[in-house]
Amino acid sequence: MITKINKLIVKNNEDSSRKLILESLNQKKIILITNKFEKINNSLDEINYEKSAIIIKSSGSKNRPKFCLHTISNLNNSAISSGNWLEEQGFILKNCLIFNTLPFYHISGVMPLWRSKIWDCSYERVAPNLIKNTKDLYENTIRNELINKKHLITSLVPSQLNRLIEEKYGLEWLKLFDLVWVGGAALSTETITKCIKEKINLSPCYGATETAAMITALKPSEFLNGNSTSGELLKDIKLNINNYGLIKVKSNRIGFKIRDKELKSFTDKSGWWESGDLGKKIRIKNKIYIKIIGRGDNAFSSGGEIIFPDIIIERLKKFTVANKLPFEKFIISKLEDKYRENKFKIIIQLKNNAEKNKIQSSLDLLKEYTEIWSKHERPLKWVVISEKIQTENYIENWKNIQI
Repeated sequence: MITKINKLIVKNNEDSSRKLILESLNQKKIILITNKFEKINNSLDEINYEKSAIIIKSSGSKNRPKFCLHTISNLNNSAISSGNWLEEQGFILKNCLIFNTLPFYHISGVMPLWRSKIWDCSYERVAPNLIKNTKDLYENTIRNELINKKHLITSLVPSQLNRLIEEKYGLEWLKLFDLVWVGGAALSTETITKCIKEKINLSPCYGATETAAMITALKPSEFLNGNSTSGELLKDIKLNINNYGLIKVKSNRIGFKIRDKELKSFTDKSGWWESGDLGKKIRIKNKIYIKIIGRGDNAFSSGGEIIFPDIIIERLKKFTVANKLPFEKFIISKLEDKYRENKFKIIIQLKNNAEKNKIQSSLDLLKEYTEIWSKHERPLKWVVISEKIQTENYIENWKNIQI
């Protein structure tokens, strides 16, 4: 049965969007949750599927992002799995209070809401601006009468954590929590050291959109004792590392890709999904933990988002040809950023016959074009050069990783 896909454009984790998500799924609709910057092609207007589901853009696959459909069963299985992990540590799920800091157009923003539904527990949104206004964040939270009676849980990406630990009230806010899941990118040594020193109950974890969020998690007690992995596998997960070092996952909650209005499995014939991430298994005291090494392609993380350089360069080339701009070649080069792990600059090589009086106006046109992109895809700097780009002088070796 062909069913219409309902597009739901959200800004962050606002209450109006929360209500629309829950109402739509109760009405057995299929919703594509996205943000205003995302360009959706017409192939995602309809699908041959009749039950309620969500569709979210994924960055877990190799080389380029894909749209991933999750059934209600997948969302339920994910919430049950993380709930079982908490119960093993003594948490009473009904007594949890979940603070959601993440946007609904990511699976990591949807799942806190869904966990609260499945666990039948309390839920609070955290407006994004409060992460930067830590005094208001802390004072708003301690005014909540429930916090002294509940297990406090939240999920963060490293950029949010990095901001919070630099502020007095950010640290005080983090100390309120029994559990702080953090994923999306590796933590720096400085961040780990400070969180251990301040006794923050961090739980580094790993997951993907395709797996309906986390598949590994580290107990806070292990983190505070110096364990630097992303934890053990949740009970409903099987994981292997292939010959190239890429993580492969088998589970009953792998999503589906959409092709020609039909659902197609992300998995191979044996039920394994291959991610775009490199990892390894580490044995500690007869337990197996997962260590995330980095990306298997040239993508990289920025504030919990994944940047795909090939896609950005492809867009720039098409725009350059269409507008007859005097640019020959583009190179993306990473820049360290205090909060977002990595930002990047774009180095542009001019054509040999480039007219000097057209260079600035052409660059301005290119900058204007990128303003309509998602924030994490916009370059921090532009560098225009006339000489031939020697790639090795500009682009970092993103695969220079010891496994």
